[in-house]
Amino acid sequence: MVAKERHAETKKRPVDRSSDDIRQDIAKEEENISHAVEQIGERIHEKLDWRGYVKESPYWAIGAAAGLGYLASGIFRTRTTPMERIMGSVAVEVRDALGGMAAGASGPGLIKLTLLSIATKAAAKWMKKVTSAAPESGQKDQTVSGR
Repeated sequence: MVAKERHAETKKRPVDRSSDDIRQDIAKEEENISHAVEQIGERIHEKLDWRGYVKESPYWAIGAAAGLGYLASGIFRTRTTPMERIMGSVAVEVRDALGGMAAGASGPGLIKLTLLSIATKAAAKWMKKVTSAAPESGQKDQTVSGR
């Protein structure tokens, strides 16, 4: 409707306008455009202000935050390798087997437990080395074949 009124105004204006009148019209239109842009900016700012949405519906905001947190945790979760799972189960079995020794670990028992843990760690490293090196080399282990 505003466009129709402006169109009607332009028809009523005389063709022989001075340059000052044209400059004033341009300045007036520029002011109107800047005011409209300012209003649009304020509306956009109101729509993007998340605090208002949280105040209006806090339960939805909590649910959305929990859902986004769950999705983010799934994205950044580290996956265990098969070797890590095997070593983890071996570690659990060793801990269970040594449960009685750890409870009374003082004096000579502490020394035994320390030496046993060092040996277990060395055995675990050896197992890891052997299992990771065998598929890569493509050769049979010479210690097994006896050559």
